[in-house]
Amino acid sequence: MSDVRVLIVDDEKVIREGVERALAGRGYTITKAESGEEGIECIKQDGFDVVLLDLMMPGIDGFGVLEWIKEHEPQIQVIVVTGFATVSKAVTAMKHGAFDFVGKPFTPDYIRIVVERAVEKQALETEAEKLREEKSLSLAAIQQEKSRLNTVFACMVEAVIVTDPDAVVVHHNPAAIKLLEIQTDPVIGKPLEDSISDDNALAMVHEAIGRGTVVSREFQPGSVSRRFLRAHCAPVLSSAGDVMGSVTTFEDISTNKEIDRMKSDFVAMVAHELKSPLASIEQMIYALQVDCKYEAEFSCNKLHGRMTVRTKDLLRLIDNLLNLSKIESGTVVFNLEPVRGHQIIEEIVEVALPQAEAKNITINYTPSDVEWSFNVDYDHIRTAIGNIVSNAVKYTPDGGNVAINVAVSGGFVSLDFQDSGIGISSEDIPHIFDRFYRVKGKATRHISGSGLGLALVKEVVEAHQGYIEVDSEPGAGTTFTLSFPLVSGIEKQMI
Repeated sequence: MSDVRVLIVDDEKVIREGVERALAGRGYTITKAESGEEGIECIKQDGFDVVLLDLMMPGIDGFGVLEWIKEHEPQIQVIVVTGFATVSKAVTAMKHGAFDFVGKPFTPDYIRIVVERAVEKQALETEAEKLREEKSLSLAAIQQEKSRLNTVFACMVEAVIVTDPDAVVVHHNPAAIKLLEIQTDPVIGKPLEDSISDDNALAMVHEAIGRGTVVSREFQPGSVSRRFLRAHCAPVLSSAGDVMGSVTTFEDISTNKEIDRMKSDFVAMVAHELKSPLASIEQMIYALQVDCKYEAEFSCNKLHGRMTVRTKDLLRLIDNLLNLSKIESGTVVFNLEPVRGHQIIEEIVEVALPQAEAKNITINYTPSDVEWSFNVDYDHIRTAIGNIVSNAVKYTPDGGNVAINVAVSGGFVSLDFQDSGIGISSEDIPHIFDRFYRVKGKATRHISGSGLGLALVKEVVEAHQGYIEVDSEPGAGTTFTLSFPLVSGIEKQMI
């Protein structure tokens, strides 16, 4: 209360001083005026929080001062001080905006109580006005943000549909009508199935709402739209974690799919055009090695051997290109069958031994304590794991070692391929599964490769519901970990 300013306006000195004494020691700043004119001038100069006002004064009376205050300083709390004979006038003053009245004679306690109530009322009104201003600013900010969001929402090229928990549409943007070719009008307020008839799309929305997780799907032309679409449906959660609805976005990926198709067609065409002549060249070189009587005499065998190695590298590159192209286009058919893991790894190690022995590299294979099997396409998985082992030998300096460890746990088998090679930097690791990406540096300058092996490995592993991880440190070697689900009990009986 130390900041409260009080003005006493009364033509009787004894009243002015009596009120001042009653309010003394309360921390108020008190000013006195002996007429209505002087009181108005004081208010003009300093402004006040509470005015104690006598109604019956010569010149401008209390009603005149009250009228002026309500017109110019309506926030001031006015307390009328009047005799009991003029109580009716005090009531009239309250009807014109006075806060309360005090009858003469008065007690100091009563004056203090009425002034305190007036101060509290003004504080409440000030706080209320502050809250109203903040609310007004907040509403303006919300309206501005809403307008901005609506503008962004309307300009999005992706189709967006918002539903409630019952899959009833509550909002959508213009792109949704155009991209999804919706014919119903209006869409809002109607079940989603009235606008989209595709069962997979409806199931996607219900799954996202029911499970509370993001669901993604791709839709072929002719299902949801005449375009090729990729959709993501996410649940809308309340602060308590309850599902309040869903937001689904549909992205037109027709152009991307067409580019991928053209790319795959081009790769397949080039690969096929190259493979036939290269295979013929390989056969011719073999024929020369077998039938040429000068093979040993003129050391032709070394030259032919190098030619054979390079030809096989090109054929392997072409096979990788063809396999990647088929996998990405979805034309590859994986013939899954239960395969004993120990058997396939032993075969891969046997194939890699000549390459390892040529560099004096030791391959240590530690099989699992238990027999295990996984459901795979034998040829594709053999190629993928073979690429991992071949790379381990290729990037390990002479005299190094490669360790293959197998662990079975929790329905999965983990295959660790650890080498003592040159390692991979943290900057290169995120890119090693990209097509044609090869780590560049002094250590890899003389190592041949196409950059397709690991890309093919990743595609094959993921196609078998597995996953691949890599851990490496430059100069300390690399560890690739391949994990696959084990076959069920029924499948084991079939092996």
